[in-house]
Amino acid sequence: MSRIPEAEPASGSRRLPAPTRRQVLEGLATEFEAGGIPGGRQEAERLLSHVLGLSRTELLLHPYDAITPEDAGLVAAASRRRLSGVPLQHLEGTVAFRDLVLVCDGRALVPRPETEELVQRVVDWASARRSKGGVRPVRRPGEPTPLLATALDIGTGGGCIALSLLHEGVVGRVVAVDISEDALELAAQNAERVGVGDRIELRATTGSPWSAVQPGETFDVIVSNPPYVPDAEIENLAREVRDHDPFEALAGGVDGLVVVREIVAGAPSRLSRGGALFLEVGVGQGREVSRLLSESGSWADIQVTRDLAGRERVVIARA
Repeated sequence: MSRIPEAEPASGSRRLPAPTRRQVLEGLATEFEAGGIPGGRQEAERLLSHVLGLSRTELLLHPYDAITPEDAGLVAAASRRRLSGVPLQHLEGTVAFRDLVLVCDGRALVPRPETEELVQRVVDWASARRSKGGVRPVRRPGEPTPLLATALDIGTGGGCIALSLLHEGVVGRVVAVDISEDALELAAQNAERVGVGDRIELRATTGSPWSAVQPGETFDVIVSNPPYVPDAEIENLAREVRDHDPFEALAGGVDGLVVVREIVAGAPSRLSRGGALFLEVGVGQGREVSRLLSESGSWADIQVTRDLAGRERVVIARA
Protein backbone atom coordinates (compact mmCIF):
# COMPACT_ATOMS: atom_id res chain seq x y z
CA MET A 1 0.00 0.00 0.00
CA SER A 2 1.31 3.42 -0.95
CA ARG A 3 2.61 5.61 1.87
CA ILE A 4 2.46 8.77 -0.26
CA PRO A 5 -0.40 10.89 1.13
CA GLU A 6 -3.37 11.39 -1.14
CA ALA A 7 -4.46 14.94 -1.88
CA GLU A 8 -8.10 14.07 -1.18
CA PRO A 9 -10.16 11.01 -0.23
CA ALA A 10 -11.35 8.60 -2.90
CA SER A 11 -14.99 9.11 -1.93
CA GLY A 12 -17.18 11.31 0.24
CA SER A 13 -17.73 15.02 0.31
CA ARG A 14 -15.23 15.93 3.01
CA ARG A 15 -11.90 17.08 1.60
CA LEU A 16 -8.72 16.25 3.48
CA PRO A 17 -5.96 18.86 3.79
CA ALA A 18 -3.55 18.74 0.87
CA PRO A 19 -0.32 16.91 1.80
CA THR A 20 2.79 18.97 2.39
CA ARG A 21 6.11 18.53 0.64
CA ARG A 22 7.50 17.05 3.84
CA GLN A 23 4.73 14.48 4.14
CA VAL A 24 5.14 13.37 0.55
CA LEU A 25 8.91 13.23 0.92
CA GLU A 26 8.67 11.07 4.03
CA GLY A 27 6.24 8.75 2.28
CA LEU A 28 8.53 8.44 -0.74
CA ALA A 29 11.60 7.80 1.40
CA THR A 30 9.80 5.06 3.34
CA GLU A 31 8.63 3.38 0.14
CA PHE A 32 12.05 3.53 -1.48
CA GLU A 33 13.84 2.15 1.57
CA ALA A 34 11.28 -0.64 1.90
CA GLY A 35 11.71 -1.34 -1.82
CA GLY A 36 15.45 -1.88 -1.39
CA ILE A 37 16.56 1.22 -3.28
CA PRO A 38 20.03 2.25 -2.03
CA GLY A 39 20.10 5.80 -0.69
CA GLY A 40 16.32 5.81 -0.62
CA ARG A 41 15.91 9.16 1.06
CA GLN A 42 18.33 10.94 -1.28
CA GLU A 43 16.56 9.42 -4.27
CA ALA A 44 13.22 10.51 -2.83
CA GLU A 45 14.48 14.09 -2.55
CA ARG A 46 15.73 14.05 -6.12
CA LEU A 47 12.56 12.53 -7.53
CA LEU A 48 10.25 14.91 -5.68
CA SER A 49 12.40 17.91 -6.64
CA HIS A 50 12.30 16.86 -10.28
CA VAL A 51 8.54 16.35 -10.40
CA LEU A 52 7.85 19.65 -8.65
CA GLY A 53 10.41 21.55 -10.72
CA LEU A 54 12.37 22.64 -7.65
CA SER A 55 15.96 22.48 -6.54
CA ARG A 56 16.60 20.20 -3.58
CA THR A 57 17.40 23.32 -1.54
CA GLU A 58 14.03 24.87 -2.38
CA LEU A 59 12.30 21.62 -1.49
CA LEU A 60 13.92 21.42 1.93
CA LEU A 61 13.60 25.13 2.76
CA HIS A 62 9.83 25.09 2.37
CA PRO A 63 8.72 21.71 3.74
CA TYR A 64 5.19 22.76 4.72
CA ASP A 65 4.07 24.05 1.35
CA ALA A 66 1.10 22.04 0.10
CA ILE A 67 1.24 19.84 -2.98
CA THR A 68 -1.58 20.04 -5.50
CA PRO A 69 -3.62 16.94 -6.38
CA GLU A 70 -2.14 17.03 -9.89
CA ASP A 71 1.43 17.04 -8.58
CA ALA A 72 0.63 14.33 -6.03
CA GLY A 73 -0.58 12.13 -8.90
CA LEU A 74 2.59 12.78 -10.89
CA VAL A 75 4.74 11.93 -7.87
CA ALA A 76 2.86 8.69 -7.29
CA ALA A 77 3.26 7.68 -10.95
CA ALA A 78 6.99 8.45 -10.92
CA SER A 79 7.38 6.54 -7.66
CA ARG A 80 5.77 3.44 -9.15
CA ARG A 81 8.15 3.55 -12.11
CA ARG A 82 11.19 3.92 -9.85
CA LEU A 83 10.05 1.03 -7.64
CA SER A 84 9.64 -1.10 -10.77
CA GLY A 85 13.34 -0.63 -11.53
CA VAL A 86 13.42 2.34 -13.91
CA PRO A 87 16.68 4.21 -13.16
CA LEU A 88 16.26 7.55 -11.44
CA GLN A 89 18.36 9.17 -14.17
CA HIS A 90 15.82 8.03 -16.78
CA LEU A 91 13.02 9.60 -14.77
CA GLU A 92 14.98 12.84 -14.39
CA GLY A 93 16.08 12.71 -18.02
CA THR A 94 19.63 13.77 -17.20
CA VAL A 95 22.75 12.50 -15.48
CA ALA A 96 25.64 14.36 -13.87
CA PHE A 97 29.04 13.23 -15.15
CA ARG A 98 32.11 15.11 -13.93
CA ASP A 99 31.49 18.75 -14.95
CA LEU A 100 28.63 17.94 -17.31
CA VAL A 101 24.90 17.34 -17.11
CA LEU A 102 23.95 15.08 -20.00
CA VAL A 103 20.70 13.77 -21.45
CA CYS A 104 20.19 10.22 -20.20
CA ASP A 105 17.72 7.58 -21.39
CA GLY A 106 17.55 3.98 -22.50
CA ARG A 107 19.58 4.53 -25.67
CA ALA A 108 22.88 4.12 -23.79
CA LEU A 109 24.35 3.05 -20.47
CA VAL A 110 23.73 5.28 -17.48
CA PRO A 111 27.26 6.68 -16.86
CA ARG A 112 28.79 5.48 -13.60
CA PRO A 113 31.34 6.90 -11.17
CA GLU A 114 33.89 4.30 -12.24
CA THR A 115 33.89 5.79 -15.73
CA GLU A 116 34.51 9.24 -14.25
CA GLU A 117 37.68 7.73 -12.79
CA LEU A 118 38.60 6.40 -16.23
CA VAL A 119 38.42 9.94 -17.59
CA GLN A 120 40.51 11.20 -14.68
CA ARG A 121 43.26 8.70 -15.52
CA VAL A 122 43.37 10.13 -19.05
CA VAL A 123 43.48 13.68 -17.68
CA ASP A 124 46.35 12.83 -15.34
CA TRP A 125 48.34 11.08 -18.06
CA ALA A 126 47.81 13.87 -20.59
CA SER A 127 48.87 16.49 -18.03
CA ALA A 128 52.03 14.56 -17.16
CA ARG A 129 52.81 14.08 -20.85
CA ARG A 130 52.52 17.83 -21.44
CA SER A 131 54.83 18.59 -18.49
CA LYS A 132 57.46 16.28 -19.97
CA GLY A 133 57.50 18.24 -23.21
CA GLY A 134 55.06 16.31 -25.36
CA VAL A 135 54.04 17.76 -28.69
CA ARG A 136 51.40 20.48 -28.30
CA PRO A 137 48.45 20.44 -30.70
CA VAL A 138 47.69 23.48 -32.78
CA ARG A 139 45.41 25.95 -30.98
CA ARG A 140 42.39 27.30 -32.82
CA PRO A 141 41.71 31.04 -32.46
CA GLY A 142 39.85 31.85 -29.26
CA GLU A 143 40.32 28.39 -27.75
CA PRO A 144 42.69 27.22 -25.00
CA THR A 145 45.42 24.86 -26.11
CA PRO A 146 44.30 21.26 -25.49
CA LEU A 147 46.72 18.80 -23.94
CA LEU A 148 46.33 16.34 -26.83
CA ALA A 149 45.33 16.70 -30.47
CA THR A 150 43.13 13.65 -31.02
CA ALA A 151 41.35 10.88 -29.15
CA LEU A 152 39.36 7.82 -30.12
CA ASP A 153 36.47 6.79 -27.86
CA ILE A 154 35.37 3.22 -28.56
CA GLY A 155 31.81 2.42 -27.48
CA THR A 156 30.94 6.03 -26.76
CA GLY A 157 27.33 5.42 -25.72
CA GLY A 158 25.85 8.79 -24.77
CA GLY A 159 29.25 10.42 -25.23
CA CYS A 160 30.19 11.03 -21.59
CA ILE A 161 33.90 10.18 -22.02
CA ALA A 162 34.44 11.98 -25.31
CA LEU A 163 32.52 15.07 -24.25
CA SER A 164 34.34 15.33 -20.93
CA LEU A 165 37.72 15.15 -22.66
CA LEU A 166 36.66 17.94 -25.02
CA HIS A 167 34.96 20.09 -22.39
CA GLU A 168 37.89 19.86 -19.98
CA GLY A 169 40.43 20.83 -22.64
CA VAL A 170 42.20 17.48 -22.72
CA VAL A 171 41.86 16.93 -26.47
CA GLY A 172 41.14 19.14 -29.44
CA ARG A 173 39.17 16.60 -31.46
CA VAL A 174 37.53 13.24 -30.75
CA VAL A 175 36.36 10.45 -32.99
CA ALA A 176 33.66 8.55 -31.10
CA VAL A 177 32.37 5.22 -32.38
CA ASP A 178 29.57 2.89 -31.37
CA ILE A 179 27.71 -0.07 -32.82
CA SER A 180 24.36 1.45 -31.81
CA GLU A 181 22.77 4.12 -33.97
CA ASP A 182 20.50 5.01 -31.05
CA ALA A 183 23.51 5.64 -28.83
CA LEU A 184 25.14 7.80 -31.49
CA GLU A 185 21.96 9.89 -31.75
CA LEU A 186 22.08 10.45 -27.99
CA ALA A 187 25.78 11.33 -28.17
CA ALA A 188 25.03 13.88 -30.91
CA GLN A 189 22.30 15.40 -28.77
CA ASN A 190 24.69 15.68 -25.84
CA ALA A 191 27.46 17.12 -28.01
CA GLU A 192 25.17 19.97 -29.01
CA ARG A 193 24.14 20.42 -25.38
CA VAL A 194 27.78 20.75 -24.30
CA GLY A 195 28.62 23.00 -27.26
CA VAL A 196 31.36 20.87 -28.81
CA GLY A 197 29.48 19.45 -31.77
CA ASP A 198 32.06 20.81 -34.21
CA ARG A 199 34.91 18.97 -32.49
CA ILE A 200 33.48 15.47 -32.24
CA GLU A 201 32.97 13.07 -35.12
CA LEU A 202 30.49 10.28 -34.49
CA ARG A 203 30.84 7.09 -36.50
CA ALA A 204 28.92 3.81 -36.58
CA THR A 205 30.85 0.55 -36.37
CA THR A 206 29.83 -2.67 -38.09
CA GLY A 207 31.05 -5.54 -35.97
CA SER A 208 34.69 -4.74 -35.23
CA PRO A 209 35.31 -1.55 -33.23
CA TRP A 210 37.97 -0.71 -35.84
CA SER A 211 35.57 -0.82 -38.79
CA ALA A 212 34.90 2.92 -38.44
CA VAL A 213 38.58 3.93 -38.30
CA GLN A 214 40.16 5.02 -41.58
CA PRO A 215 43.34 3.32 -42.88
CA GLY A 216 46.38 5.13 -41.52
CA GLU A 217 44.33 7.17 -39.03
CA THR A 218 46.06 7.49 -35.66
CA PHE A 219 45.26 9.06 -32.29
CA ASP A 220 47.15 10.39 -29.28
CA VAL A 221 44.94 8.42 -26.92
CA ILE A 222 42.42 5.60 -27.26
CA VAL A 223 39.91 5.21 -24.46
CA SER A 224 37.07 2.76 -23.99
CA ASN A 225 34.47 1.57 -21.54
CA PRO A 226 33.67 -1.55 -23.56
CA PRO A 227 31.08 -4.26 -22.86
CA TYR A 228 32.81 -6.43 -20.27
CA VAL A 229 30.11 -8.36 -18.42
CA PRO A 230 30.27 -12.14 -19.05
CA ASP A 231 27.03 -13.15 -20.74
CA ALA A 232 26.06 -15.59 -17.97
CA GLU A 233 26.34 -12.85 -15.33
CA ILE A 234 23.97 -10.35 -16.94
CA GLU A 235 20.90 -11.89 -15.32
CA ASN A 236 22.48 -11.26 -11.90
CA LEU A 237 22.94 -7.53 -12.45
CA ALA A 238 20.77 -4.97 -10.67
CA ARG A 239 17.44 -4.67 -12.45
CA GLU A 240 18.15 -1.01 -13.23
CA VAL A 241 21.10 -2.21 -15.32
CA ARG A 242 19.81 -5.57 -16.55
CA ASP A 243 16.41 -4.34 -17.71
CA HIS A 244 17.14 -0.76 -18.79
CA ASP A 245 20.72 -0.50 -20.09
CA PRO A 246 21.21 -1.71 -23.70
CA PHE A 247 22.22 -5.37 -23.82
CA GLU A 248 24.93 -4.76 -26.42
CA ALA A 249 26.58 -2.22 -24.12
CA LEU A 250 26.86 -4.83 -21.36
CA ALA A 251 27.47 -8.22 -22.93
CA GLY A 252 31.16 -9.03 -23.38
CA GLY A 253 30.86 -12.66 -24.47
CA VAL A 254 31.56 -15.83 -22.51
CA ASP A 255 34.39 -14.33 -20.43
CA GLY A 256 33.47 -10.68 -20.88
CA LEU A 257 36.56 -9.90 -22.94
CA VAL A 258 35.50 -10.40 -26.57
CA VAL A 259 35.49 -6.68 -27.41
CA VAL A 260 38.53 -6.04 -25.21
CA ARG A 261 40.55 -8.53 -27.25
CA GLU A 262 39.61 -6.74 -30.47
CA ILE A 263 40.64 -3.39 -29.00
CA VAL A 264 43.95 -4.76 -27.72
CA ALA A 265 44.72 -6.33 -31.11
CA GLY A 266 44.08 -3.17 -33.11
CA ALA A 267 45.20 -0.37 -30.81
CA PRO A 268 48.98 -0.39 -31.38
CA SER A 269 48.73 0.50 -35.07
CA ARG A 270 46.17 3.25 -34.37
CA LEU A 271 48.18 5.12 -31.74
CA SER A 272 50.52 8.00 -32.43
CA ARG A 273 54.06 7.75 -31.11
CA GLY A 274 54.01 8.02 -27.33
CA GLY A 275 50.26 7.46 -27.16
CA ALA A 276 48.32 5.35 -24.69
CA LEU A 277 45.35 3.03 -24.40
CA PHE A 278 42.92 3.31 -21.46
CA LEU A 279 40.42 0.50 -20.80
CA GLU A 280 37.77 0.24 -18.12
CA VAL A 281 37.47 -3.41 -17.05
CA GLY A 282 35.27 -5.49 -14.79
CA VAL A 283 36.11 -6.78 -11.34
CA GLY A 284 38.79 -9.45 -11.57
CA GLN A 285 39.65 -8.78 -15.23
CA GLY A 286 42.71 -6.57 -14.72
CA ARG A 287 45.25 -9.39 -14.64
CA GLU A 288 43.90 -11.12 -17.75
CA VAL A 289 43.73 -7.88 -19.73
CA SER A 290 47.31 -7.08 -18.66
CA ARG A 291 48.34 -10.52 -19.90
CA LEU A 292 46.71 -9.94 -23.27
CA LEU A 293 48.56 -6.64 -23.62
CA SER A 294 51.88 -8.15 -22.55
CA GLU A 295 51.62 -11.01 -25.02
CA SER A 296 51.17 -8.57 -27.89
CA GLY A 297 54.67 -7.19 -27.25
CA SER A 298 53.61 -3.73 -28.42
CA TRP A 299 53.62 -1.78 -25.17
CA ALA A 300 56.37 0.01 -23.25
CA ASP A 301 54.44 0.00 -19.99
CA ILE A 302 51.25 -1.61 -18.65
CA GLN A 303 49.54 -0.55 -15.45
CA VAL A 304 46.36 -1.58 -13.64
CA THR A 305 44.80 1.08 -11.40
CA ARG A 306 42.10 0.67 -8.76
CA ASP A 307 38.88 2.59 -8.29
CA LEU A 308 37.81 4.33 -5.08
CA ALA A 309 36.43 1.02 -3.77
CA GLY A 310 39.85 -0.62 -4.19
CA ARG A 311 38.83 -2.75 -7.19
CA GLU A 312 40.97 -3.10 -10.30
CA ARG A 313 39.18 -0.86 -12.77
CA VAL A 314 41.37 0.85 -15.40
CA VAL A 315 44.14 -0.74 -17.45
CA ILE A 316 46.62 1.69 -19.01
CA ALA A 317 49.02 0.65 -21.76
CA ARG A 318 51.61 3.14 -23.05
CA ALA A 319 53.00 2.73 -26.53
